[in-house]
Amino acid sequence: MDLINSWRDPMPETDARDYATLLSAYRTALLTTVGPDGHFHSRPMAMHQTVRGEELWFATSASAKKCKDLATEPRCALTFFDAAGGGTVSLSGVGEIIRDKKLLLELWNPSWARWFPGGQQQRDIALIRVIPQHVERIDGKTGKSEVLFTSKPRRARRTERRRAAN
Repeated sequence: MDLINSWRDPMPETDARDYATLLSAYRTALLTTVGPDGHFHSRPMAMHQTVRGEELWFATSASAKKCKDLATEPRCALTFFDAAGGGTVSLSGVGEIIRDKKLLLELWNPSWARWFPGGQQQRDIALIRVIPQHVERIDGKTGKSEVLFTSKPRRARRTERRRAAN
């Protein structure tokens, strides 16, 4: 799929929130959080390639700074860049840390083994779920910006969500 050319079409048969189609060409996102110092902190994240509804999923170490950032301030941003065509997708929303072994097994992406050599059973793995609230893209050839989706920002829970490990 040529993502840049598909941007020129209004995607008549596709909901603008069809992130699976929109993000299928990307493997990595820059996740930006707000730290306790009030500064933005960005880091590359390998995304789970199967998007569930409007949710984007990533795996991380539960003790990582980004988890602390999201627990304090759940608003975050993701940026996807197409180096070949120059286009970008920018997304802002709410991030949540989820510690759920069943869900981890369901969402496990073999590419994550690079960071988690112990695989799915590694103890300190947490999932990050990002629910988009605003999505826009920029055409790499024309520089034209287009808002694909926006919603009224909602407050997120500021506590880490834990489920039973069963």
